[in-house]
Amino acid sequence: MIDGVITFEEFIAALSVSSKGTIDEKLDWIFSIYDIDDDGYITKEEMLNIVSAIYERKGLPIEKCNIAHQKVEQIFVKMDSNCDGKLSRKEFVDGFKNDRQILRSLLDKKYEDT
Repeated sequence: MIDGVITFEEFIAALSVSSKGTIDEKLDWIFSIYDIDDDGYITKEEMLNIVSAIYERKGLPIEKCNIAHQKVEQIFVKMDSNCDGKLSRKEFVDGFKNDRQILRSLLDKKYEDT
């Protein structure tokens, strides 16, 4: 990704990983999306940007009920094991793997863990 723009090849690779990849490949791909500045960590601000965009895309009134902020806080309480205010790749992956509800939303019914 250059200047916040992905190439067609990057888009196709991401599509392939999101539909056919292993759990680790999917989580790695998702981490790279949330890590907007590509510094190896996800901050609350970065996560809030992505979560807000998802809620806006779905037409949810995030301004009124502050859902996005609450969701980000909940995720950080669960995943930020060293309480430094940012998620490392390991914290992110472990957090997803340890929360079945989040993990289930990632996987389709046909997926088999190998």
